[in-house]
Amino acid sequence: MSSGFDLCEQITQAVRGRYETWTFIRGFTSHWVTPLQEGDGHSETDLATAQERLGIQFPAALKEAYALFGRRSDLTRNREYLLEPTALYLDHGALIFRHENQGASIWGILIADLQNPDPPVYHCSCRVDNIMEDWGIWLGRFSLACVDLVLWESLYDPRMATESRDIDDEDLKLVGQLYSELPSFEGSDSYTPFGVRWFTGTDLLLCDTGMDLSVRARTRETLRSVRENLPGDWLNE
Repeated sequence: MSSGFDLCEQITQAVRGRYETWTFIRGFTSHWVTPLQEGDGHSETDLATAQERLGIQFPAALKEAYALFGRRSDLTRNREYLLEPTALYLDHGALIFRHENQGASIWGILIADLQNPDPPVYHCSCRVDNIMEDWGIWLGRFSLACVDLVLWESLYDPRMATESRDIDDEDLKLVGQLYSELPSFEGSDSYTPFGVRWFTGTDLLLCDTGMDLSVRARTRETLRSVRENLPGDWLNE
């Protein structure tokens, strides 16, 4: 949590619908990054041109997200990459909108789901020789995949107080004792992929990614307190 923005409370509101989701993203960016402003999103012309190029209509949620924060690279391109409208493409039976930073994974909306205002998001990995695995469900709503995206990318903003290290079961138990776990939801209300857990403290966001513990603090002092509370081989210490 942080002063004026209770992550546990706000994330509970965010899953209620698209309006609440975009409200959450506005609030999160205001408190944890920098506030969204006019010009941080893509224009209707940008999106219309992309639709015409691809010969499809984008879901309402995708257009709303791109119009709200699509130009904000600090929210969308620190670790993975939200594609620009000019770079969106159709492949593997889907509209591809996000890439892993080394091309090992892609995220997309199935072409069959494009008529849905807030469709599910699917994910697949790239094996050797650019052979793609089958699509697997990522999250049940595009809008909530944007919550996942913004939270995730905030962990890797090079301008901010961030940290990471490997953890074991004992470390994770201690994290759960020291910090509050964000509420989790099932089905189409889920905002985080299977196996990922989020925690918060004062001016602090922590993520058990399933591979390591990643930390984002609002101040350097708060980050130092995490290192003291969870001693270990921190990447940036």
